[in-house]
Amino acid sequence: MFRVMQSVVGSAVLVLATASQADVIVPNYTAGVEADGTFSLTTTTTAGRTFQLTMAAGQLTGLVGQQIAGLQWRLNGAAATAWPPANVTYATWDIFVGPGVAPSAMSNTFASNFTSTPTQVRAGALAISAGAYSSGSSPNAFGPTLAFDTPYLYTGGDLTIEMRFSAQVGSTTQSPFDAVLASGGPANGWGVDFAARWTANAAGTTGSNGNFLVTNLVVPAPASLALLGLSMGVGLRRRR
Repeated sequence: MFRVMQSVVGSAVLVLATASQADVIVPNYTAGVEADGTFSLTTTTTAGRTFQLTMAAGQLTGLVGQQIAGLQWRLNGAAATAWPPANVTYATWDIFVGPGVAPSAMSNTFASNFTSTPTQVRAGALAISAGAYSSGSSPNAFGPTLAFDTPYLYTGGDLTIEMRFSAQVGSTTQSPFDAVLASGGPANGWGVDFAARWTANAAGTTGSNGNFLVTNLVVPAPASLALLGLSMGVGLRRRR
């Protein structure tokens, strides 16, 4: 069972969803197969972390004209147990989305990887319940949706997604998410169809190559979007 907790400090934290709600998984070829690596997205380092993804337009053709309402990830197939082993929280988890450079042109300077001013689609705290991400499959099922406060209308072109978040509190076990190895590019698509940069500081301005998280871009039905809007700012705990 997934259990999803929501913070009362400003926005919906996680909305339970399955992969069938998302129009596009990037890289597209990982929709039904495991990627070739892993990336521990979260951190217990006091300074937090910045992580940035760039996706080529060719990976996003099914999203044109659609509202992106959140992100999903999954554990790497080598994960022996569900994650997290205990409830975890983050004081802040901010997300910015906007038109981006081509993955082949991605630089180590985060701001340079947006071609126009990005939109902040999420702000505030995040809480994840123990066992929210399941293990035991290859690939594993996608975990709960990290929902945006405001859905992002994708109109085409290359896309950049940036996350800036604080240290993990609770379990010290980091998230071993499924990812594509930066070292495997360009044969595996890294640096051509997608790319990533990261640094160990939530306020960082530059970073270095990172493995690309297999990412499910969630586009709910219109009724789901309305429900998401009603849930903003409301403390909620759901079980399924």
